[in-house]
Amino acid sequence: MTDKNKDSEHGRLFAELRAEVSKLGEGETRERLLTRLDRLEKSLHTSSFGEHVKAFVEEAEEEAAAIGPFMARLSSLLP
Repeated sequence: MTDKNKDSEHGRLFAELRAEVSKLGEGETRERLLTRLDRLEKSLHTSSFGEHVKAFVEEAEEEAAAIGPFMARLSSLLP
């Protein structure tokens, strides 16, 4: 897979995850998750990506049913 295809695939993953988090409605939890997700996406291809995945997962623990289906795909991005 080329880097361009990988970036497109990663972009889709983050867009889908963002859409799922947005469905959580209004509130502090949703905003915290969206902030963590933004940080996570920006850290892709950096040495801190794993730390951001961990922080996102910990923040999303209460919303595990919504976020769970994306965890394997996020894990596949880890170096």
